[in-house]
Amino acid sequence: MAGLGDIRDVMRGAIASFFGFGGRLIARTILMIIAGRAYGIEALGVLGQVAAIAEIAGALGVMGLKRGLLDMLSFETENGGRAETRIAEALGVTVFFGFLISTVLLFIWPYILPDHAKVIPLLFFAIPAITFTEVALAAIKHKRIIKWDVWTRGVIEPWGFLLLAVVFLWAGTIDDGLVVAYVGSNLAAALLAGLGLIRAYSLRSLVQSKPRLSNWFFIIRQSAPVGITDLGVMMLRRIDLIVLSIFVGPQGAGLYYMVQQLATVPQKVNALFEPMMSPVIARLHNRKDTGKIRSNLIGICRWVLILQLAISIPMVVFGDYLLSIFGVGFAAGATVLAVILLAELIDGSFATVETPLVFAKPKIPPTLIFITLIIEITVIAALSSIWGVEGAAVGFLIAITCLTVGRLYMLKKHLNINVINAGYILPIVFAVGVLAALAAIRHWIAPQQGLVIIAFFIAGSVGFIYLIKSFALTNTDRILFRALTQRRRRLAAP
Repeated sequence: MAGLGDIRDVMRGAIASFFGFGGRLIARTILMIIAGRAYGIEALGVLGQVAAIAEIAGALGVMGLKRGLLDMLSFETENGGRAETRIAEALGVTVFFGFLISTVLLFIWPYILPDHAKVIPLLFFAIPAITFTEVALAAIKHKRIIKWDVWTRGVIEPWGFLLLAVVFLWAGTIDDGLVVAYVGSNLAAALLAGLGLIRAYSLRSLVQSKPRLSNWFFIIRQSAPVGITDLGVMMLRRIDLIVLSIFVGPQGAGLYYMVQQLATVPQKVNALFEPMMSPVIARLHNRKDTGKIRSNLIGICRWVLILQLAISIPMVVFGDYLLSIFGVGFAAGATVLAVILLAELIDGSFATVETPLVFAKPKIPPTLIFITLIIEITVIAALSSIWGVEGAAVGFLIAITCLTVGRLYMLKKHLNINVINAGYILPIVFAVGVLAALAAIRHWIAPQQGLVIIAFFIAGSVGFIYLIKSFALTNTDRILFRALTQRRRRLAAP
C-alpha cells in the first residue's frame, strides 16, 4: 500500500475535523430552527442572498490562496526557502483585495438590500474577514496542524453566529439581526485564525519575515488559475440561489436556502478530508509521485461516497419530517432536498480529484468551472422560471453532473488516474437496498411518531455502515484500519 503515512495524516485530519463538524452541525441546526420559526422565511431569504454574495466576493479576494498557498509553501520548504515571507506577502495581497472588493460592494448593496441600509457599513468588513481567515488557516495547515481550523470552523464561527442571532432576537432586531450576526461570526473567525497563525509561526518571525511588495505580482500570477477555479466553485454553489431569487422572491429563496443548509450535512463529509488532503497532494505533486496521488484519491473518494450515502439515505426518505422541524412551511421542500442531496453526493464523492489537476494542469479546472457556470445559469434560469425551487434544484444537479464528468475525464486523460473501480459496486447496491427498506417502513409510521422516525433514521445509517464493514471493505481499508488501531494502542501504552 503506497503512502500509508499520508493516508494516516489525512484520516487524522478527518477525525479531528469530525468533532468540529459535529459542533458546527448542532449550532447550525439550532440557528436554522430559530431563523425559520422566529425570524421568518423572508429574513432567512435575505440572509441567503447576503451570504451568497459575500462568500462569492470572499472567494474572489482569496484569489485561490486557500490551496495555491499550500503549493507555494511546499515549494519553499522543499527548496530551503522561508515560509513566513510568503505567508506575509499572501496575507497582504488577499486583505488588500478584500477591502477593494468591499469598497465596490458599498455602491451595490443599496440596490440589493434597499430596506436594510443600516447593515451596509458593517458588511464592509465581512469580505476582508473572510479572505484573511481562509489564507491564515491555509498557512497553518501547511504545518499539518488542524486544531485551529476545527476551532475556527467548528466552534467560533457557527456558535458565534448562533449566539449573536439569539442576542439580536432578544433585542427585537428581527429585520437585520441574522445579517449582523453573520458578519459578527466572520469577524470572530478572523480573530481566532490570526491567533492560530501567530501560535503556529510566532508573531516575531512573521513580522521580521521581510515581505516584498514586488512579490505580489508573482503571487497573483501563480495563484490566479486556482483562484478562478475556487471562485467558480463558490459561484457554482451560490449562483443558483441568486438566480432563483429573481424569479421567486424572498420566500422561495428562503425555502431553497433552508434546504441548502440541510443538504450541507452530507456535503461536509468531503470537507473533513480536505484540510489534510490538499497539503499531502501538494507535497506529492512537487515530488512528482503520481502513483501515491492515485492511491490517495482512490481511497478517499470511495470513503467520501460511503459516508455521504450513510447520511443521505435516511435524509431522502424522511426529508419532509426533517424540514418541518424548522417550520411547517419548509416541509414542501422535500423533493428539492432529495435532488440537491443527489447532486451533493456526485460532487462530494469526486471533488478531491480537482486538487491534483489544480497543481499539475492549472488551466483545466477554471475552464471546466467556467463551462459549468454557463450551463448552471442557463438551465436554472430556464427551469426555475417554470418550476420554481424544484427547477433550480434540477438545474444544480445537471450542472454538478457535467462538472464531475469533466473532472474525471481530464484526470484520466492528463494524469492517467482513474478513481472509479469495482469497489463502488457494493456500496451503491447496499445503498439502494437500505433506501428501499426505509421507504417501505415509512408508510407504516405516522408523522407524529417523532421518536420512531429518529430511531429508523439512525438505524438506516448504522445498518448501511454495518453492511459496508461486513462485506465491502477492501484490502487497503483493512490495512489502514489496522495501522490506525496499532497507532492508537502505541499512544495509549504507558
